[in-house]
Amino acid sequence: MSKSEWVKKCGSVLKILKAHKHGWVFGEPVDPVKLQIPDYFDVIKQPMDLGTVKAKLDDGTLTSPEMFKEHVLLTFSNAMTYNPASHDVHIMAKTLKDLFLSKWEPMEGSVMEKWRMEQGGGGGGGQQSEGHGGKRVLESEFSDDRPMSYEEKRELSANMNKLPGKKLGNVVQIIHDRNHRILQPTSEDPDEIEIDIDKIDDATLRYLDKFVKEALAKKKKKTV
Repeated sequence: MSKSEWVKKCGSVLKILKAHKHGWVFGEPVDPVKLQIPDYFDVIKQPMDLGTVKAKLDDGTLTSPEMFKEHVLLTFSNAMTYNPASHDVHIMAKTLKDLFLSKWEPMEGSVMEKWRMEQGGGGGGGQQSEGHGGKRVLESEFSDDRPMSYEEKRELSANMNKLPGKKLGNVVQIIHDRNHRILQPTSEDPDEIEIDIDKIDDATLRYLDKFVKEALAKKKKKTV
């Protein structure tokens, strides 16, 4: 069975990291005995390395691009947690973390799209919607990044509040995939997510506006 497209994309980024001159440092599990750091597992509760990430990616343990990203970042955050900022390994880890993010962030949207398509037509994440004439419009094909006026933002916010729970969940997923830092738990209820619409970039706002309007139009058709 051939590898999924999203797995190939993740693998290509992993290959870049492992080929870097510092990549070998993070290529296999940390051996506390060999490195004479007996307290390593007292400090690091979830060990990770790029070799293990590759094995998990190849055997299907990593079931989404988000899991892949988390495992790669865990590799470097562990090294930066255990070693002080002045230590060579900390500096190497930060270098590779920055390299990873520089390669991953521009392609994350398209990788997530490929993953959703393979999960069942992409419907679960709401990253694609019906366009005119029934043609599907993928997020990767959407290029409207015109700035939104205050009135347009207010209308979008009001329309989002009209969405049923499932569609609202899709909106949250779209924002999370593009920039999860925008989503913040409320002080009253940690399980409730607060969306600050003013912090969302223009391209995401335009895509959300299209998604929300089409979702409401479908809802209206069903009620007629």
